[in-house]
Order: sequence, then structure tokens, then C-alpha cells
Amino acid sequence: MSFASEFLYDTDALPHDRSGTPWGRKSIGIDFLGGPYIFDGLNEIQTTVISRRFPELVSDTLDHGTAAIRTHIFKFPETAFRSIDTRDWEYHLDFDYQEDHLRIAGLRFMAYIQLEPHIEAWMWTPDDERLVSNSAFENIFRVIVSYKLLARGGMILHSAGLAQDGKAWLFIGRSGAGKSTIAKLGEEAGMTILSDDMNAVIPHDGTYLTEQLPFAGEHGQTALTKGKFSVQAIHYLQKSALNQLEETPAANRLAELMVCSPFINTDPHRYAVLARNLAALRDKIGGGHLNFRLDGGFQQLLQR
Repeated sequence: MSFASEFLYDTDALPHDRSGTPWGRKSIGIDFLGGPYIFDGLNEIQTTVISRRFPELVSDTLDHGTAAIRTHIFKFPETAFRSIDTRDWEYHLDFDYQEDHLRIAGLRFMAYIQLEPHIEAWMWTPDDERLVSNSAFENIFRVIVSYKLLARGGMILHSAGLAQDGKAWLFIGRSGAGKSTIAKLGEEAGMTILSDDMNAVIPHDGTYLTEQLPFAGEHGQTALTKGKFSVQAIHYLQKSALNQLEETPAANRLAELMVCSPFINTDPHRYAVLARNLAALRDKIGGGHLNFRLDGGFQQLLQR
């Protein structure tokens, strides 16, 4: 199957000159880890739905300087996109990775992300009021953030994140390992859920920090917890009859982190950079296999 053929009737319709007709003349900024992120070419409806989705983070007065990551949003005909029955469909994206850019196709959108000499993105979609509800906006946003953090020595991890007293613990694992479960158990024990889906990690002054991302998981997006948290450990999850923390060989830890680094871990042009970032993280931040009971009680193990 050729790139984008699952989502487009005619893949020759893919724009190649990074241009198009903007939806409008409005811009909006979203500022958090790695940002600010600026989105241009929006209309009134789109700025309204984006503001409702990211209420604590949006601004129309952000500094639009050279540090900003800019995304241009254009109209594209509804008839170009295939109709997909999403009832039993697992949401996924189609990627075309190149040395200095990548192309993405997804449900009701396509995008081009320039990576060199700086990150800049272009997106085409038939949706205005449904730009957020159909997940097109958030899905391209996640990819952009992933590449920005990679350039800063960091990464996004598919993980659950829990915070307490300025400290954070991340929990990685395959689908069904228990990320949403341990997030809920931690919340019941008085900890704060950062996410049960994706967490960002960046190096800072000899340690690593995380900050809550505005990307919802199974628990949904709640009010954002402001501030950055010092990462204490990153554990690989496994449901068990016992609460137990087991040591993991360094090579295994690197492989587990790699599997849980979305988007970048399938990019052959940046796999080596991601591996270096993850190796540095592994060497600085401890972790192991956390076996945990479904009735809680794992929290004392986090202090080890």
C-alpha cells in the first residue's frame, strides 16, 4: 500500500509545494515544553475550538520570534479523503520519513513537517469546527512536539506519569500493561496524574524534568498541573499478585524505552539520535520492572 492511500482517494493530490488556501487570517499560540507553538491560517471557529481544548495554554499575544514552531493550516476538499468507519478502527497515522522532512496522512488531514534547517509544518484538512474533535489537530501537534523535544536532547514517552511534592515517576509498558490503572491507583493514594498516555522528558542542569502535556489519555484531559517536575525513576509496568520492584539490565532498559518512544522510533533517519538521548536518560534516571497489584500499595516502592 502506497503512502496515504488508506486515507486519500488519489495520492497524487498530495500537495508538494507547501502552499494552499488558508482557512482564515487568525493565528493562535500554545506555549508549553519546547514552545511556543504557533498555528496560522485559522478562522474564528477554529481558534474558538482550539482555545476550548487548551484553555490554560493558548494566547494570541505570544512572542512569534524565531524560537517559535510555526504550523500553517490550509483548506483541502472533503471529497479527497476516504470515509473510514471508525467503530472498530484503531486510530493510527501513515508516515513517509525523509532525511530533512516527513509527511503524515491521517483521518481527514495530511501534513508536511520540515525538520531542517528548523522545524516548520504545513497541514491540509477539510475540517473547521471539527478540527479538534476529529483529532487531526492534536495528532499533528503530538508529532511536532516529539521532534522538537528530540532536538533538545529529550523525548516523549508513551507512559503514565504521577507527581507528588515536585517529583515525578513515569511508568512505561506495552498496551494493556496497566498505565491507566496505575495512574488511577496513584491518584487514589493522593498523587497527581500528569498523564496516562504521553509524558515529555527533557534534560536540565544534570537531571531530567517532565511537564504535563495537554494530550488526553483514557482519563481525559483535566485541568493542567502547572510547573515542571524532577523525574525520579522510569519503571516498566507489569500487573502482578505482588508489589515488587526488580532490577533490569541496562540493555533491556534501553530497548524498553525505545519501544515506548512514539513517532521517532520508526524514523530511520533519527533513530540514532533517539538512541543517544534514551541512553543518556537511562544512565541518569533509575528504574526497573515494577510489578504491581490492582488494589494498590505500590507507592512505597517508589522511594527505593
